[in-house]
Amino acid sequence: MLLDFVLMGNSLNAVAQENIKPINITQQSKNVSLLNQAYYTLSKKNNKTYAQLQELDWHFLDSNIAAQKEFPDTVLQCWINFSIRSTFDRDTSLLLKLDSKMQQTQLYERVGNRLVLVGQTGFGAKISNLSIATDYWRIHLTLKQKETQYFYVLIQKYLYNIVPQYPQIETYDTAYREKNRELVLFPLSFRHVKLWVAGFYFAVFIYCCLKYFLQRRDRAYLYYALASLCMFFRYSLQVDAILLEVNWLPINNDFIFLLSFIPQTFFYILFLGEFLQVKNNRYLNLFLKFCLCQWVLMIVVMIVHYLRPELSPITKIFWIYNSLPFFILTVLLSYYARPKPNKGYLRFAFTGLAAISFSLLFVLAPKWLDIYNHLPSWYYAINNYVDLVTLAFAIDAVLFLTALAYRDRLDELERIDLKIKNAENEHKILRLQMNPHFIFNCLNSINLYIEQNNSVLASDYLSKFSQLMRLSLSHSRKDKIVLAEEIKTIKLYLEMETMRFKGKLKYIFDIDDHVDADFIEIPPMLVQPYIENAIWHGLMHKNVGGEILIKISQDFTQQILLVIIEDDGIGRVKASELNSKAAEKEKSYGTLITGERIANFNREFNTNTQIHIEDLYGANNEAKGTRVLISIHLI
Repeated sequence: MLLDFVLMGNSLNAVAQENIKPINITQQSKNVSLLNQAYYTLSKKNNKTYAQLQELDWHFLDSNIAAQKEFPDTVLQCWINFSIRSTFDRDTSLLLKLDSKMQQTQLYERVGNRLVLVGQTGFGAKISNLSIATDYWRIHLTLKQKETQYFYVLIQKYLYNIVPQYPQIETYDTAYREKNRELVLFPLSFRHVKLWVAGFYFAVFIYCCLKYFLQRRDRAYLYYALASLCMFFRYSLQVDAILLEVNWLPINNDFIFLLSFIPQTFFYILFLGEFLQVKNNRYLNLFLKFCLCQWVLMIVVMIVHYLRPELSPITKIFWIYNSLPFFILTVLLSYYARPKPNKGYLRFAFTGLAAISFSLLFVLAPKWLDIYNHLPSWYYAINNYVDLVTLAFAIDAVLFLTALAYRDRLDELERIDLKIKNAENEHKILRLQMNPHFIFNCLNSINLYIEQNNSVLASDYLSKFSQLMRLSLSHSRKDKIVLAEEIKTIKLYLEMETMRFKGKLKYIFDIDDHVDADFIEIPPMLVQPYIENAIWHGLMHKNVGGEILIKISQDFTQQILLVIIEDDGIGRVKASELNSKAAEKEKSYGTLITGERIANFNREFNTNTQIHIEDLYGANNEAKGTRVLISIHLI
């Protein structure tokens, strides 16, 4: 296909006329630049009519304006005027390609004395109004057969200053080849990367919300969830993943994209203050609050700049240096978050903050120092192909989530340790409650011998009592003792009770040969209360006395020590019918305290020690005693 058209400059006012020759576009030449083929003018006002444009001072569009790098801050509009005469016998569609998408650009055609909007694109145009869907670089340019048409390109300030542009006119096949070359050179295109980043931050938002509302009401999770939500909007809006545009809203997705960076930084600073406990450092806390106030003020600056795009000295300072306090804060917090003893999670926070500090320094410092245009080519190559700030914030998110999980784990271990210590304290208190109870019973027996004027038995009983007391005091300081020590204590106690009952009490020890009594450890004073309970409840009411069997065996398969205490007393039913106040009192002190000790022992050592009590009956269903089965889980 051969395309021929004439591109002619249109001069207004006193602009010197230039002899612009027709430009032929062939198969070998599929695009043409407006450089040296058009005129431009700058304006401080918002011009919208052809009459207003006639009053402006127009200049030849040549390479001299490129040396200016930027137009003055006071410039609000840049207009480019060109004309095209088509030589085709039919209407033809071409494309007007811009040099930069970071400007809000509109294409008008002059029809008589009116300007008719043909299309718009660029950063600042609504997505729904783009000339080509998802393309911020190109505008449709329709040429009528064998007619001369006059066009005006309006480049408006939307962000910072207006950058000089030299648009190009190209054919569709040229544009297609350019797009295809971009896909080949960049398999992970801008759109795909931003979608992945947006999805990542949405997942972070969900995770932090679940942690905050379902597990731990830590405000650090809430602040990071809100910051992640803003990041999700920021990156999803760049790829049109969601649309917030409505007809009655005078702003577009790009403005929302810019605006989302403010609350994102605001909530991120709140998160840093909460997570790192900055309030403990007076001066750092004051600077953090200053940064928060600065980002709140940035919302006002954004709105003012949107309504009045002409930069004032104050708004220019905010635009260029808005991230400088945040950069200083990240550097200070990097030092503040350096790893400390017992706070290993801070090394993740330190690495994340250092990554953000480096990216901000690399990307923004040249603009702050006004040396951006004097750097080597490799710097621009890195900036063009790698979004360091986005990469740094993504790395920071992973590291801070790791730090939060690490800190939560340390807190959980601390809570578990505290619970164990509380269980140990309760265990010790209950053992101290057992000792007075046991001493009280022994002193009653000694008092009985003294009343009977039996000094020999009283002395013998007192000797055994002293041995028992020595063992009891020794055991009260320990969480566990060997089984041999517990058996020795039980035998001393039974000897004393046998003396008190004057031979009416008999006891038998049946210890399995496979039980290693010198190796197995059990809680102290665990068996004795149930033997005492059998004597006081089961045997004390019988005139002829009775017998107690203590049988000890071991289940090696389940690692359980089995202790059976069996008596031939009156049984629990008959004992309850007698309604002995003494018995009720002993029951409340003896078995109740021992049950609480077993519960604490199970929590402390993660065991499953159990007590099972059953009544024994004869052939005629008469009560013939009680059996207590103590199942001690060995660890």
